[in-house]
Amino acid sequence: MLSSFKLVFQNKFYIFLASIIFTSFWIMFSVLGELLFFSPVFIFYLPPDAIFVFILSNIISALMGIVLSMNVYILKNTMVKMSKSSFVGSTVGMAAGGCASCSTVGFVLLTSFGAVGVAASTFLSVYQIPLLIGSIGLLLWSYNSIHNKLTKSCKLKGNGT
Repeated sequence: MLSSFKLVFQNKFYIFLASIIFTSFWIMFSVLGELLFFSPVFIFYLPPDAIFVFILSNIISALMGIVLSMNVYILKNTMVKMSKSSFVGSTVGMAAGGCASCSTVGFVLLTSFGAVGVAASTFLSVYQIPLLIGSIGLLLWSYNSIHNKLTKSCKLKGNGT
């Protein structure tokens, strides 16, 4: 599993890309989870009951940086066709990372969709931790899929095979 990681991240561009993606998602998840505030003053507040969700969100942000950077590497350096399933883990990780019912997104759901919005908001708040754990599982599955494409495929550009 580390061979594909080393292959991709020996190039500093992909380290930079992964760190930008991680930082972007960390900020997005912290704002959506109402942990990071920019107005009226810049402040980060982590209540004791949100620590586990914060840890899971950090893991998802890191995995998002790794998986998306490796996807970019595959798109740029291989002749293997990327299937839509390669982006499933990344997409679900983005969708489940923020608690929709405990942020302003929840209010948008409530006011825009009425009873359906209430049901969706309730579902997301009740099952937030299982959804986050499922997102981590899908991102790990995506990493494994990328690893298999890089190590078991002979279609790297410039490789001559």
